[in-house]
Amino acid sequence: MAKRQSTISRLREAASEWLADRVSAVDGLTRAWLLRSTIITIALTAVIGATVWGLRKMERTVHAKDNFQQPLTLEWAELPEWLRMPENGHILDTLVARVNLQDSDRMLDPSLAGRIGTALAAPEVGWVKSLDRIDVRPDGVVSIKCAFREPRAWVKQGTSCYLIDAENVRLPGRYDAGDCQASALMTIIGVKGKPPSVGQRWNAPDLADASRLVTLLAAKSFREEIAAINVSNHDGRVDRSRPHIELVTAAKGSRIWWGLPPEQEHGKEISAAQKVTLLETLYRQWGRLSVNRPYIDIRTWPDRIAMPMAIPSSTQPRVLRG
Repeated sequence: MAKRQSTISRLREAASEWLADRVSAVDGLTRAWLLRSTIITIALTAVIGATVWGLRKMERTVHAKDNFQQPLTLEWAELPEWLRMPENGHILDTLVARVNLQDSDRMLDPSLAGRIGTALAAPEVGWVKSLDRIDVRPDGVVSIKCAFREPRAWVKQGTSCYLIDAENVRLPGRYDAGDCQASALMTIIGVKGKPPSVGQRWNAPDLADASRLVTLLAAKSFREEIAAINVSNHDGRVDRSRPHIELVTAAKGSRIWWGLPPEQEHGKEISAAQKVTLLETLYRQWGRLSVNRPYIDIRTWPDRIAMPMAIPSSTQPRVLRG
């Protein structure tokens, strides 16, 4: 029994010595790994610190160069022709003020392009449809490329006029009614509802139909004979027996009974294209659209018009066909 216990004791001592050797070996490896990791970390920290310091010193050196200290200038890239006209110079003046380049602005300012973009993209600017590109060039020029909203028509309400673009977005400004009379743009009158804020779409059915008619008539030979598009009776809201849309001619008191909006005739009236053909024929033959009559009705026949025989008196006017 004593011999057996002695053997067990020796085995325990051998196991303890082996385990102690293993633990000692592991601790040595751990210490070596920790030391190596510490040295690497210190070295990397030193390299990073030196790099940051060097880059900052280089940045200060570059920024201090004379060519990077000059005031910046502004350039509008690919400016559309209508914005190059002297009469529209006030629009660019407004946009330049919005960009607000300062004497202290420098080309290496990382926030410069973002600041300009935010200023021009605000809806209340109105004239900018989209901001395509801002380049801060090495020559100190800030080049901006935008898609602009071009004025398409006036909308007259009371004694005021407002500008809209081809998408019926309201453009900046509120003008006296007299300002739109001498303009090359067509005027829309009779629109119901208040105008939206600048930069917002004017969502009104009568304005939408009038705007489509502006597009249809814009390039026609008789365009200058049309002073305004009147949608006061749009959808027959005043008198269903009267034309829903009338064209006001340049001759005082003379109207063209256009009728239903384009693409809404549905067989009740001749098409918009046929109406335009009638007006082109009339203009080619007479050189004007009023022909000394208070109105011309172009709603019914593709090859004829109807109009009173003379300026109406107290009697009912006689209508001629042909």
